[in-house]
Amino acid sequence: MIFKINRSSGDLKSNVHKFIDLSALSTSSVAPAFSIAASYGVIAMYLGFYSIMAIIITFPIWLGAAILFRKFNRLYPSAGASYHWGNKIVSKRYGSLQAWIITLAYFFSIPPIVIPAGEYTAVLLYNTGIISYSIYSSTVTIFLLGSAWILITLVASIMGARPTARLTEIFLVLELSIIAVFIIIAIYFLPGHTVNTVSPGWFIGFGALLKNPYKFMLAFPIIATIMDGWEIDSYASEESFNREKWPGTTGIIGLIAVFAIYLVTMTLMDIETPMSLLSASLDPLATWSHYIIPQYSFVMDIAVIASTASSLWLTTYILSRAWYAMSREHLLPKQFGYINKTRKSPYANLIIIMIAAESINAVMLFVPSIESFFAQLLSISGIFLMMEFGIDSLTGIYLYSHRKNVNMKHIYLGISIFSFTGFFVMIMFGIVTNTLFIILVIILIIPGILIMFKNNQKIIPD
Repeated sequence: MIFKINRSSGDLKSNVHKFIDLSALSTSSVAPAFSIAASYGVIAMYLGFYSIMAIIITFPIWLGAAILFRKFNRLYPSAGASYHWGNKIVSKRYGSLQAWIITLAYFFSIPPIVIPAGEYTAVLLYNTGIISYSIYSSTVTIFLLGSAWILITLVASIMGARPTARLTEIFLVLELSIIAVFIIIAIYFLPGHTVNTVSPGWFIGFGALLKNPYKFMLAFPIIATIMDGWEIDSYASEESFNREKWPGTTGIIGLIAVFAIYLVTMTLMDIETPMSLLSASLDPLATWSHYIIPQYSFVMDIAVIASTASSLWLTTYILSRAWYAMSREHLLPKQFGYINKTRKSPYANLIIIMIAAESINAVMLFVPSIESFFAQLLSISGIFLMMEFGIDSLTGIYLYSHRKNVNMKHIYLGISIFSFTGFFVMIMFGIVTNTLFIILVIILIIPGILIMFKNNQKIIPD
């Protein structure tokens, strides 16, 4: 029975994830199809043909963070990952602030996944003739379909790490296979489908950044939401084999794999689709697929749904493991550490997350005045995600400037400084462009500061 519970803290199940599992989790958690479908239209609206260049500019910063994650995993593998490293390396006050940032980053990332999951599913059902237009256009339909994905996420997550990994791998193979087929078709028909001639400026037109930095500022928080997720292998470290060797390495693999998918897919999209359509589209991936092979464009909806669903339960996975570690280290109440007896999953966390997601899903769909909050929620999650990685980089600066017995400390110190500077600049860009963002960030950071000063400053011994 998967819901057999244990009202006490326990250990997560060890030796579950193999190297291929961690690689799949790290790739799928970034959600390439969903990321392109949900975010590339907004990025293109701001940057046009320079969208790919903006992603290329930010990639080294994210890669630097991934390299730091790999090193931290060698030193202190933990389900708490970022939070635990701050706690262990710097101080409990520092770690408690980071715990709050992590909670905001991932919690705010979940609602913007639920509603699109319902919308993309409704689109597929309508395009295949399964439901009528009146049902497809109903808010109740979107709510029920989103709720169905929440239920699937809850059941799959409570069943444990192994079923979650297997389901993720099935969905990832489906997602990547469909993307690969469309890429092959797009390349084959490229001579006759070219709308815009590719230019080196799309990739290295740095002059555009200097001419119009404001638009790049607006785009950076959105780009952050399509570049994170690879770090899930760090949060899965306690449930993996070789937890002091594999986590971190597989995160780098996932990040590089998705970056390559972005470069190829987005370049083809820009070549074969009018930019005016991409930048105005709510689903530019569907717009592109319709230009390539219109009679089978609905197949791309399947890839997006698979990607969106995986992103939902994997983001939930990250947050549930982080909360579990916070409870174990007495930052959160003991209930957050309750473990399912047979499946060894943190069921209490999962139930709390899904109830909250369902509540927000209902409010955002049925309260018209909240509907516009969706875009703000998506963007603010990007800012807090960058804050998480920025604080990790700051942890690296502290570690490599204070510890003497660390291999290649000067190289890692340089990477830490580089990534911290990059994330700090992108965060500032994202905040200063929107007065509401400034207000929201200040309001949301205050509880974290209060928690930080409430905690003691003792450094946890090795």
